[in-house]
Amino acid sequence: MPFPSSHNSGIAEWRGAFENAEVNALHAKCFEHRELADDWWAQVNHFSLGWVCIRRPARLVGFVNVAWDGGVHAFDLDTMVAPAFQRQGIGKALIEEAVAHTKRTDCEWLHVDFDPHLGPFYFDACGFKPTSAGLIPLK
Repeated sequence: MPFPSSHNSGIAEWRGAFENAEVNALHAKCFEHRELADDWWAQVNHFSLGWVCIRRPARLVGFVNVAWDGGVHAFDLDTMVAPAFQRQGIGKALIEEAVAHTKRTDCEWLHVDFDPHLGPFYFDACGFKPTSAGLIPLK
């Protein structure tokens, strides 16, 4: 169920409807790459616990995917806020909605990884705690 979030960020909607083209466009802008033609709808419906969309008013300006292992671990992936709408509370509202819905499942952990410059957002604004992790680059 959507809820009005803080900072006039828009309505955060768990498992909200979206078009692949709008998520592909948002992903390209947020991660600075060419626009792809990925089938986000099929991917999140097949592999994810859920996702959050924020629109302002009808335009998709925020999105986060909550993937999971089918057990007790969930993962925030691809947190995106359109550049023109950043620093308005939208990212925090995305995470708050993701956390609220993930708490209603059997998951025990919500993980996120991010570039170092995003630490203040995830640790201070969203309440994630630092942990040790490992990474093997595959390409």
